[in-house]
Amino acid sequence: MRKSKIKYRQNKFICPICHLELSMHDVDKNGIVVCPVCGAVIEVVDVFGHKIPIIHDVEIKRPQPLYRLHTMATHISIGLLPLAIFAQIISFFLNWFKGGIYTSSAIEFEQIGFILLTITFLGGLITFATGWTDWKRKYRGRKYQIITKKIRLSVIMFILLGFALVLRNFSGPLSGLENCLYFCVQLISISLMAFMGHLGGFLVFGK
Repeated sequence: MRKSKIKYRQNKFICPICHLELSMHDVDKNGIVVCPVCGAVIEVVDVFGHKIPIIHDVEIKRPQPLYRLHTMATHISIGLLPLAIFAQIISFFLNWFKGGIYTSSAIEFEQIGFILLTITFLGGLITFATGWTDWKRKYRGRKYQIITKKIRLSVIMFILLGFALVLRNFSGPLSGLENCLYFCVQLISISLMAFMGHLGGFLVFGK
């Protein structure tokens, strides 16, 4: 455990300007990386096993995101998924109080949760598309480890949310094990979303 942690830290270094933690995976074949936050052009030199960043230049002419669409679109999913889960919880308790019989109120809250989940999924697609555009435009498609993680986690989240929507759409109001699975998938999805937002914060504020 200690050796793996040391190895992990050895592959990391800090941007001298904005203090963003970068990885050796971000460095190109010439040993150069452009910091995604401040634009510092950094050469990474290995000195006795330590990664030493040396600033050579600053990337000044960097295209900016169009209208900050990714930032605005992100709040669609972040804002609606918790409400979808909350509506599902209300539906569950209304159903439980009536001994497992779906009342009209329980069905309405369950349907509200499903609609919000659908909008969350569609909003996530917009967020992903605008984020991809920003990556290609602002970051010039450079394969930063942070961005690569966000893309992979986004794909996993879409698979989970898509599974939840298909499960609910073909089964109608769920009960028992299916209901638990439906709820757990949403909880995992919101956890992934929160972690992706955490990673995205590094690209805005550094570290």
